Amino acid sequence: MAFAAVERLIAFRYLRARREEGFISVIAGFSLVGIALGVGTLIVVMAVMNGFQIEMLRQMSGISGQLGVQGNGNGLEVTPDLMDRLRAVPGVVSATPTAEGQVMAVSGESARGVLLRGMKPEDFRARTPLSAAIDGPDGVRDRYRKLCRADDDKPLDWGSLKEFGNDGTVVIGRRLAEIMHLKIGDRFQLVSPVSIATPLGVMPRSALVQVGAIFCAGMYDYDSNFVYAPLADVQRLFGMGDKVTTVEVFVKEGTPLAAERRLVTQAVGVQGWVFDWLQANYGFFAAVQAQTNVMFIVLTMIVLVAAFNIVSSMVMLVRTKTGDIAILRTMGATSWSIMRLFLIDGLAIGAVGTAVGVVLGLAFAHNIEAIRQWLQHTFGLVLFDERLYLLAEMPSHITWTEVGAIAGMAMLFSLAASLYPAARAAQLDPVEGLRRE
Repeated sequence: MAFAAVERLIAFRYLRARREEGFISVIAGFSLVGIALGVGTLIVVMAVMNGFQIEMLRQMSGISGQLGVQGNGNGLEVTPDLMDRLRAVPGVVSATPTAEGQVMAVSGESARGVLLRGMKPEDFRARTPLSAAIDGPDGVRDRYRKLCRADDDKPLDWGSLKEFGNDGTVVIGRRLAEIMHLKIGDRFQLVSPVSIATPLGVMPRSALVQVGAIFCAGMYDYDSNFVYAPLADVQRLFGMGDKVTTVEVFVKEGTPLAAERRLVTQAVGVQGWVFDWLQANYGFFAAVQAQTNVMFIVLTMIVLVAAFNIVSSMVMLVRTKTGDIAILRTMGATSWSIMRLFLIDGLAIGAVGTAVGVVLGLAFAHNIEAIRQWLQHTFGLVLFDERLYLLAEMPSHITWTEVGAIAGMAMLFSLAASLYPAARAAQLDPVEGLRRE
């Protein structure tokens, strides 16, 4: 829609209301502020929700792999031939056999159900999200330790992975150590649901283990519920023999997961079945996506209401400019020109409000974690409970196509809100307008 120079000139002069028309500019200002706040809030919320999904996926896939292979029966028999076929699949970075199961961790009067996961020591050391806080490079190690800073800010002994692999040495999560009051060198009992026959009757298998290191993945579910032990010890505790529960497969970043899954399935053959991270966590991610959709709809309604506040300011502007409209019509202006003149005013309010909202939203989304920390320390609030949201930091990921869609949607709402007042102005009879004047 092309606007003539004279139309833009008159429209912008109408936006600069005279003293007797000050109330109109106040209403227009509120409309502008409403659009800005609605657009900014929508950008921030969508950035946080996108960041939450991406960070959860990154954490899960970084710890457990994008793909998994499980056996068709009681466990999966890992043969050198199977591992060679998996590692030869294009796009596969590594394949790691693991054995896991639920156990009861008992320390003094504390007891807690945890997930015991067995890995080869070299595989655990290569798993950055797990080993970084213990023996990682300085910069990476400090970042992971900062994610799980102690509640009382006391220094924490993270231990070392040098002893991991010896019988009875395990690695536990930072939050689990805090919950069960464990530190490096402490011993506790792991009780398996698998039973064993003894002279005293059938009893559950158990093992006395020692804390050799403390990891921090920055994800509350892992840091509070996972215990890692050498693969052979876990197989012995669960009576699995040489079998494992899963082979975790890591693929290159950006590799199409569906195509990669088909290739891995072909490599595995009839020995097992292949699943991806979405299948393993479908319920969780489906709930997050549903929540994201609902929040988008609700906040869109806020933007819509703010945009339609333009109607009231534009209607009042048309009523105060009745004489001007009549004069313009007698001078040869067409009804279409009058309509475009007031459309410019409505779009100008929407454009400025949208621009301000985009700037505020992007600034807030970029600094969301710093703002959260400041608010929590200043007012003593809990704005992002890691036990509820599973992450140690509030994530944020800005999708520029989404930002553009939000801005375009706000402009479309502003245009729609301007149509009725502009049409009323275009239909005004010049004779009636001069009589009123």
